[in-house]
Amino acid sequence: TRRPLDELKHIKRRFRVTVNDVVLAVSAGGVRRFLESKGETPVGLKAMVPASVRGATGAGALGNRISFVFVELPCDEPDPVRRLKDVSLAMSERKRGGEPEGADVMLKAFGLAPRTLQHAVSRAVASPRTFNLVVSNIPGPREPLYMRGCELEEVYPVVPIADRHGLAIGVTSIKDGAFFGVYADRGSLPDADLLAAGIDESIDELLALS
Repeated sequence: TRRPLDELKHIKRRFRVTVNDVVLAVSAGGVRRFLESKGETPVGLKAMVPASVRGATGAGALGNRISFVFVELPCDEPDPVRRLKDVSLAMSERKRGGEPEGADVMLKAFGLAPRTLQHAVSRAVASPRTFNLVVSNIPGPREPLYMRGCELEEVYPVVPIADRHGLAIGVTSIKDGAFFGVYADRGSLPDADLLAAGIDESIDELLALS
């Protein structure tokens, strides 16, 4: 689904949260609506959220420095504002606790471990018991991009699905648009378009309350 980036920023300003908080909250709302449409009771899910650990001094350096945090998505919360506030509080607590930086240190140490240990730890970290889905916010350039004279109008991210998982949600922003990509396992989520529609409705819901 595609939305104007200014809508997400409006929600951010109104509720004094971050754009990433908005992305996580509307993803939780979308999952909630999807589960309800299937006659299932929504439950809280744990998301793995990639996070940049590049400081301001390294902003111009090449490559990415990405770590991760684990955060509870309150899909079981019916109030959209409460969902947003809960997500914002959880993310703030993890940032204050240095969770992204701590995970970055762990990943570097992990890269020096023997391959057999790396394989075992990788399977444990990627287990559905550790997290249920990935939600990734990928900011892009605000200026127009072109290829052979044609302006890039839309770009939808494909966030890889971890082993034994069924869903990953990504958001890429370019110019004045925010583009949500829902990448799902066809067997377990054959109608993921309903989830994209649910995210759309969750954004409308927060806009109506702001």
